[in-house]
Amino acid sequence: MEMPERRQKPTMEGGDQVNVAIVLMKYNPFGGYERQAAILARALAKRGDRVTIVAGSFEGAPEEGMEVIKAPVIRLSSWLKVLSFALSSRSVISRRPGGFDIVIAFDRTLVADIYRAGNACHREWLAFRSAHFGLRDRLSILINPLHAVVNGLEKRLLRNLRERGGRIVVLSDRGRDEICRHHGLERDLFTVIPPAVDLDRIGFSAAEAGKGPARKALGIPNQIPVILHVGSGFRIKGLESTIKALAALKRDGREALLIAAGKDRSGTKRLGSLARSLGVSGNIVFPGGVKEVGALYDASDVFVLPSLFETFGTAAIEALAAGLPVVIGRGAGAASFIEKERAGKVIQTPADPDELAGLIQEALSTDCTLRRIGGLARERARRREAALKCSAQEVTAVFASLMDEIALSRRTLNEASLQAGLA
Repeated sequence: MEMPERRQKPTMEGGDQVNVAIVLMKYNPFGGYERQAAILARALAKRGDRVTIVAGSFEGAPEEGMEVIKAPVIRLSSWLKVLSFALSSRSVISRRPGGFDIVIAFDRTLVADIYRAGNACHREWLAFRSAHFGLRDRLSILINPLHAVVNGLEKRLLRNLRERGGRIVVLSDRGRDEICRHHGLERDLFTVIPPAVDLDRIGFSAAEAGKGPARKALGIPNQIPVILHVGSGFRIKGLESTIKALAALKRDGREALLIAAGKDRSGTKRLGSLARSLGVSGNIVFPGGVKEVGALYDASDVFVLPSLFETFGTAAIEALAAGLPVVIGRGAGAASFIEKERAGKVIQTPADPDELAGLIQEALSTDCTLRRIGGLARERARRREAALKCSAQEVTAVFASLMDEIALSRRTLNEASLQAGLA
């Protein structure tokens, strides 16, 4: 996955200020994709653009340089909530005096110049669920009108973007390929921009020297290798394969500790039983959801995330920033980033436990060799440098450059149409 080239900001007649609307169901600077909208909104407001948030709900007070307009949402059912927001947000945008230079949608709406497809292509997600989940889930897909509504909105939005000369921002090559396959779109409609990862909030050590204190605080012996998993929803994240790989390592006489951080009560119970049956229950810690994950990255030796289905997988980038090698599943969008940066290993999913165990051992052995010959600090620095390509500063600069290009083109076309009408 290649980050698009950052372009010089176009000069827009009448000043550089862009009047931009950011549209999403729920504006919350602490959520997942919601945080991405907040990061972009702050960056645009900071550089002097007029930023309007169009949202079904908004938490907290509007930040400096931002205006908030609430789009009414009918919350009687999930499908009605999604459809009503799409209709009401379109109404809010169309009634805006003077309109907007550009509209950026973070949710499936009916009007946009840029659609940030942070959620997976819904048709692909349904196909995955049908293939991997049980009969009850397949029946739910058939009878729940939400899926028809989301598929219809997605189809309409993508068609409108193609007709309007808009752009689709995806988080990875995988996201682009899935949408192209299900909707028959041309690849040149897409720009791949990874999510902005707020590395400053994590608080891990910049050097391997932080490993000792972190392990001491967590009660982990220095001599045991530590495998780290970070992410809720253990089934989708492929944690079962990691536990089986841990058992394979133990059978080969290689003891390791697995820290499986994330919220999943039923998954923890199910995988705890699996660990006991495999004889590795003493080699796994389930700390639940961990707010301050920096200490876990500091204490670990390798990060493993054999995800079956994930639009990106920002925890893998956090691990890189902490200097760790990464083993990631092909089902995660971040896999192409990891490959391009030569920052880890990618495995097909569902992961074969023996193959996964081999890749984990290879990562541990490589870092052990680098430590012995004095090259580990340099390699850890290279991994961190790769992760910084997903920093908020880098990502918002690329996104803003794309936005400026489209806004300038849209304004030029509007002015040309106005002059033609006057003539």
